Amino acid sequence: MGNKEPQCILTDQDPAIKLGVRSVFKQARHRYCMWHIMKNLTDKVESQICKETDFVERICGVVWDTDLEPIEFEEKWTQVINDFELNDNTWLTYMYGKRHKLIPAYFRDLPLGCLLKTTQRSESQNSYFKRFESIDGTLVEFWLRFQSAMEQQRYNHRFLDAASDSTLPQVFSKTMIEKHASKIYTHTVFYEFQEQVQMAPCSCAVRGFSEQGNMHIINVEDAYRKHRIFQETTCTCKMFERKGILCKHIIWIISGKGLQSIPEQYIETRWTKKSYRKPLYGLDGKLLQDYDPTDLRKLELSRVWPEFYATISVLNSMPENQIKELSLMLLQFREKINPTKESLTKDQELEMLLGCSAKSNITVLPPKIAKNKGSGMRMKSNKDKAIEKGYTLQ
Repeated sequence: MGNKEPQCILTDQDPAIKLGVRSVFKQARHRYCMWHIMKNLTDKVESQICKETDFVERICGVVWDTDLEPIEFEEKWTQVINDFELNDNTWLTYMYGKRHKLIPAYFRDLPLGCLLKTTQRSESQNSYFKRFESIDGTLVEFWLRFQSAMEQQRYNHRFLDAASDSTLPQVFSKTMIEKHASKIYTHTVFYEFQEQVQMAPCSCAVRGFSEQGNMHIINVEDAYRKHRIFQETTCTCKMFERKGILCKHIIWIISGKGLQSIPEQYIETRWTKKSYRKPLYGLDGKLLQDYDPTDLRKLELSRVWPEFYATISVLNSMPENQIKELSLMLLQFREKINPTKESLTKDQELEMLLGCSAKSNITVLPPKIAKNKGSGMRMKSNKDKAIEKGYTLQ
């Protein structure tokens, strides 16, 4: 990775891994998997408390809440422990001492910190590839199975990309910001953004405004939370820093300002429809070797097609001199698609599409026709055998 450390490393509570992370990575933040820890909750606390009270629901509501500040978490944790008189529980005391490596409240300033709480992402990949592998397979079979698994993932990716490009999600409100989001975000990200848009007018209200130098500070009262303070580019709920999606507090403010679209500083490229169209480069600045050359062709087409389409849409209202410019643009467009300027045969177009050439000498031939059922001879029954021997059945 070019000696670049990850921002966060997520593991279970293995002592050897803890020492290894500490000795190798100097800047990455080490975090424990919450699922591995919380699954032991019912075993470490008396079963009577877990089954007959709402302790599990309350403690999970405090632990898994990504909107809590560290001080708010400590207050609510202490309240739950005191209500159920669990101050003497050794395991809960130990977990509270490790809260800086466990609780989402202490990772609110980490990008995508709210999405990295468990090792589910890596474990789901393990589960996915296990469907294709076999413990008795050879190395060649493993490679073929791995390629099949990757092709399946690439197909799913292309299917979702096509759906995101060709359709628009349903917009419920009449705000221009939501319509703008439906055009730039992928469907999954848009639905999360839409939820914040719908919650903004129901739960947010501006209660104060102040200035500190060149900074504008707006106090927003949340019906479900305490006061949230919105500055020029940040909010104290830190949802944008954690997920890359605007929170309802910022949406409420920019909607009040009359903005028709989401400001550029609030648009994360990784969540947009155009993110997958960017080619992948290595550390040396060159394209990765396993990058499909046909994708480069698609990238070039996707870049020049909007310019061509925008020109065609106003063809009827164009004067003659601009039509000549359009003709020149068509020639340039054709050169980008077929730089050789030669008429291609069907086989050549297929080779260009696949990114490889057909071999002239074919050594692998179809197998000979073989019968796939039995040996071609019917097994004789006892009656047939008796008839051959001249016996008659009574």
